[in-house]
Amino acid sequence: MASKKLPTRQNQKALYTRQTEQRIALLKEKGLTEKDIAKDSKVKQLKAKLKQLDSAMARISFLDEQKKQLQERKEQRKAEAEAAKAAPAAAEKKTKKKPGEKKDAAPEKKKAGAAKPAAKKKTK
Repeated sequence: MASKKLPTRQNQKALYTRQTEQRIALLKEKGLTEKDIAKDSKVKQLKAKLKQLDSAMARISFLDEQKKQLQERKEQRKAEAEAAKAAPAAAEKKTKKKPGEKKDAAPEKKKAGAAKPAAKKKTK
């Protein structure tokens, strides 16, 4: 399994970059042209590795950023929850009434059937 740590990937990238440069320098010493160097299988392989490392490093950076954002959101929610917890406690202290006072009761709703007068039955 590949490493998921950014410093490790950066070290690998430096290694492959060095190897690519060495290989290109060797091929230039042999007198090959840029076209022939680009066709060299070892150079292609090293460049492909570098491309993979770049995408892996981008993914690792993205995931690290996501973790940071998630942690910030968790801390924010926790702070909001604590603030919400503290706010009702303070509100209860202000709204509590003394035992002798009457509560403000909302007018009770009458039942629909009780509001109409009872109809009289006709007898024969």
